[in-house]
Amino acid sequence: MKLFDKDIQRVVLVNPNYIIKSITDKFTIPALGLEYLAASILDFVEVKIINGKVRNLNLKEIMEEINEFKPDIVGISCCFTTGVNFALEIAKESKKHGYSIVLGGWHPNFIPTEVIKYPFVDVVVRGEGEITFRELIENKNLEEIKGISFKNNGSIINNPDRPLIKNLDELPFPARKLRHNKSYFQIFQMPIDAIETSRGCPFDCTFCNIHLFYRGTYRTRSPERVIQELKIITNGKNHMNVMIVDDNFTSDIKRVEKICDLIIKEGIKVDLTCQSRIDVIKKNPNIIKKMSKAGFWCFFLGIESFNQKSLNSIQKRIQLRDIFDAIKILHDNDIVIIGSMLVGSNLNEREEDTDLMIKVVKKLGIDFPLYSIMTPLPGTKFRDTLIEKGYPLSHNWSKYNFTTAVNRLNNLSKQRLEELLSKAYYYGYFKRGWKDTFMRLFRKKGINLFLNTKNIQAITDLLRFFRSIRRMKNETDIISTTIKFN
Repeated sequence: MKLFDKDIQRVVLVNPNYIIKSITDKFTIPALGLEYLAASILDFVEVKIINGKVRNLNLKEIMEEINEFKPDIVGISCCFTTGVNFALEIAKESKKHGYSIVLGGWHPNFIPTEVIKYPFVDVVVRGEGEITFRELIENKNLEEIKGISFKNNGSIINNPDRPLIKNLDELPFPARKLRHNKSYFQIFQMPIDAIETSRGCPFDCTFCNIHLFYRGTYRTRSPERVIQELKIITNGKNHMNVMIVDDNFTSDIKRVEKICDLIIKEGIKVDLTCQSRIDVIKKNPNIIKKMSKAGFWCFFLGIESFNQKSLNSIQKRIQLRDIFDAIKILHDNDIVIIGSMLVGSNLNEREEDTDLMIKVVKKLGIDFPLYSIMTPLPGTKFRDTLIEKGYPLSHNWSKYNFTTAVNRLNNLSKQRLEELLSKAYYYGYFKRGWKDTFMRLFRKKGINLFLNTKNIQAITDLLRFFRSIRRMKNETDIISTTIKFN
């Protein structure tokens, strides 16, 4: 059985315009996953990438571009659970025009049987897609392709998993040339590109499904290959912003140091952002110093909680003291911190835990707090725990956006979780001083950052975000508290 009845010549890859209802909604990041897929098949088919998220396209606009291209296959990415309904709408409309439909990404990977049951979905790609998708486009028999789910005479077939790619250096660079000429990639209105240097995470936090998607592995690209791609991205330009999208860039700290040494040796002037673990920073202050010298100016930290019991319950494997030490090390090197914290990180969490978090965030001077309600994503241990306890969960995937509570906890209702999230953002951005953050930004990014008129838009985006989450019945009662946040 084959997906298509003739040779496949044209493929559209779509990134839906999903809404997370987070401060990050205004960030526009390249769809590297689709660019990797495109690069793997460009040698024998024509490919178009439609990044609906970046270009803010609605269903009608996406379908107009698909129909204009007249593809044989429409491949739709669904890496965020909250975006699956929009992805399915695109699939349904595309099927009406006779296109073959392939869905992939994190969400379909964990519940392929639920996704493939829709009559307008032909194939679900599970796990890494480069090799699997290429075999689909080569139009091999579906029964022979590892890592897919499909239907045959009404029966759902889940083929065996495909082994993970052993050598990431063998992958071609992402097909950046397929980006739409009107796409603007930015974070806080700072132009940015992205690079992937590793895949996976060796840890197993209960709220996260990254380690499950990559089956507990952590694989890296060589420092030399990373430097080669950085040169292509920067193309001789100084101080381009480049986001390293790895889930855990610093897991192999020796590799990080070698990358930094090569950046310095090659004279590459680049401004880098990455994600890191707290304990790695604490144990390697000298390498953090070298990272700062090499151009790293912003770290995304998964802090999650300031309650040791909560940290233990989510299997974070860090100590509270580690957080304080790591933040000091980063700030001593003028590195800006985007700190991710969870509201409701423990089944027994109380309001006092959020109050404590608010106080500590202010005391530590975390530059940009990023708060989320701990959400039971498909495949996670947290979701399994809630199901075992018999707690009702929302089955509306669109609500799995990290700012809408889809479950209750032992001591906190859904409504109260959302109110506490809003409270945390209020104090994190409007009841604080900004001097130290501005000074770090100035020392790392220079005066031009503040002279850029687009930053006015960034401030406007932030204010709009805050207003969108302040859904409180009695605002005065919520933001007034018996605890004084000094």
